[in-house]
Parts: sequence; C-alpha cells; structure tokens
Amino acid sequence: MKKILIPLTILILFITNASPLLSADPAAVNLKVAFIGDSGAGDNFQAVLNLIKNENAQIVMHLGDFDYDDGPEKWKQMVDATLGTGFPYLGADGNHDNWDSDGYAAYFKNKLSQIGLTPPSGNLPSSYAFAWQGLKFVVAKEDGDPSFIESQLAADNHQWKICAWHKNQTYMQLGNKSNEQGWPDYETCRKYGAIIATAHEHSYQRTKTLTSMENLTVDSSAHPLLNGIPQNQNSLLVAPGKSFVFVSGLGGASIRNQDRCPPAAYPYGGGSGCNYIWANVYTSDQQAKYGALFITFNAGGIQNKATGYFKNIAGQITDQFTVINSQAPPPTVSAGVTLSLQPSGGILPGDANKDGKVDGVDYVIWLNNYNKSVNNGSVSGDFNLNGKVDGVDYVIWLNNYNQ
Repeated sequence: MKKILIPLTILILFITNASPLLSADPAAVNLKVAFIGDSGAGDNFQAVLNLIKNENAQIVMHLGDFDYDDGPEKWKQMVDATLGTGFPYLGADGNHDNWDSDGYAAYFKNKLSQIGLTPPSGNLPSSYAFAWQGLKFVVAKEDGDPSFIESQLAADNHQWKICAWHKNQTYMQLGNKSNEQGWPDYETCRKYGAIIATAHEHSYQRTKTLTSMENLTVDSSAHPLLNGIPQNQNSLLVAPGKSFVFVSGLGGASIRNQDRCPPAAYPYGGGSGCNYIWANVYTSDQQAKYGALFITFNAGGIQNKATGYFKNIAGQITDQFTVINSQAPPPTVSAGVTLSLQPSGGILPGDANKDGKVDGVDYVIWLNNYNKSVNNGSVSGDFNLNGKVDGVDYVIWLNNYNQ
C-alpha cells in the first residue's frame, strides 16, 4: 500500500475550495484583453478595431506606434468612435510616438480616470502601472526601465501580471530588430511571473515557457523534450522564475517577413539565437493578415487559467494556447496527514501521461479534468482512483512533483 504524505492545511484547502491555487487578488472571471501594436490610423487599423469590438474584448493594451504620420487626433477619434469614449484603452510609448507633444500621455491619463483609477499627478510618464479588474499592468518606457518594473512587481499580490512595452531584443523577435529594450526588463518580469507583451516588429510570434530569456532556456517541466525539441508548445506555465513573451505588431501599419530561426513552419529554428523557443510564428512568410492577440484571464472561473488566441481580420484563428499560473513554486512538503492509496499497475502517483516523471505536463492534465467525474483513473488526473478529479489529486501530484 503506497503512503502519500499530505500537510493537513493543504489538504483542507483543496477539499474546501472550488478552484485550485486561489490568489488573494484574482482577475475578474473571463476577463478578455486585446493586445495590438504598430497600427497607424488607416483602414487596416479600423478593421482591427472592428475585430476587437466584435470579439468583445474588455480592455486593449496597445503596444506602441500609434498613428505614425496619420495624425494623433485621427487615431484617437477612431478608437473612441469604434469602442466608446469610456472604453479602457491604454498604451505603451513607441519609437514613432510623441508621447507628450502628440497628447498620448494626456489621452491615456484620461482613460485611467474614466475607468475609475487615480493616475499620477502631472503628465503621465511613459513608465506607469495600474491594476484593473484584478489584472496588474506594468508599462515600461522605450529602451528599458527595470528599476521601475522591480518597484511595481516586488510586493505585488495580483495573480496575473502583464509587462508591456514596445521595443525588443534581437532574440525576442523574428525580424531584424537589434537589442533595444535590454535584458533586465525581460528578466525582471520573468522573475515575478509576469507575461511579457511587446510589438515593434510588424508580425506576430509567441515563445514557449522560458526560465531564462537571455539564455533562451525553455522550461523542461512544461515542454519535455522529444528528439531534442521541446513539446507541448500550446500549454504554457507562468510562475516566479518562468514566463513567456509575445510580439503582437499586426495592428495595421505593415506586415514583415520572418528573418530569423528558419524554417517558416513549426518547430522553427533550433540553432544559435533560436533554441526552439518559438511556439507560433505569423509573418508574411505565413501569409499573415492584420489582427490581434486575445487573452482571457480567470477562464471559465478557474482563477489560475488563461486562454489565448490570435485572430486576424479575415476571421481566421492562427494561434491558440492555454496558460496555467502558479504564483508560488511547488512548496517543500513536510510530514503531515497520511493518505493511503493503491496506484494502478505500479504507476508513479501523479504521473498522468505515464512518462516516468511527475511534471508540469501532468499538472495540465489534472487541471483540464478538474472537478470532473472520470472512469480511466490516473491518465485523467484521478490519482487516488475515486472516480473524481479534485483537490486531493492535486496534492498527490504536488507531493510527487519532480520525481
């Protein structure tokens, strides 16, 4: 008879709560955010705005390069006429933007007031932060501001955190951009488990889960290797020390090609500067059209789950993924209550996919079946074989994590 040691407090938490990994500051249920950048103020941008409205996004984070030479007033009028003057629409300063003189600082400051927040006095700086509906946004200025990011995330209690800025590092995009934002911004956000949203390169791409941005290290617990290639590219994990990056720069200005990490189809490149970090790429080489990335937080009422998809203005979905958030790393399990169970066939408890180790992939299987009645045991996350996937099964997974 296999003995599993479970701390009493953890066991009580997962038996009495309906959702796993509860946070002191969760996002609103099914909160949908649209991410775009590099728009201009022409017909393409109007089509993207219409898409955002039709997809029922509740807030937009525009990742810089607003009007180019089309005029800031035209750009603002397009946003307000399509989405409404009180719609939550915030942005990051881009290299083609005049943050203060073109009135963007005043525009976004007014947006913060309209959604019930208190902006800083004076002009809104291009590094600013706000929390809305349980989401924490940290917007960084061009060319990096790691000390500001650190000050905003170090003591933050929000489960879901988003870092947003315009520019890139060469290895964090697939065009020809140079190292402009600086690695400290990326690594500080990763340290606190914040999703990293960028634009600047006029295409779309998304990484797998990374445990080092600068070293291009893919998280092996989320993406186990098969023939040297990290798998499960559409199942992401965020936690202290791990996150992912995306570039969403198809807001309407132009569409560029894939200059790095060939081939133009998955798994993309594994060579120097690539390391198979890319999960999805959408450029002119993939016949890209303009569009937006949509991420829904607290998806289906599961506080630590988010779902994302990129949709173009032709109605095609070209990327879909799930994000699981654990804002505390798996704790060290001490002696506590003893739970007995008989695993079937000698399978390691917590090993849902039977690959001989208990890792993040098994957690995702458990989460996808959470609160369901099942009849196939551990392969669905029912590790104590009682016919239901519940919090006790989570604790069994936790006690065997990394085994």
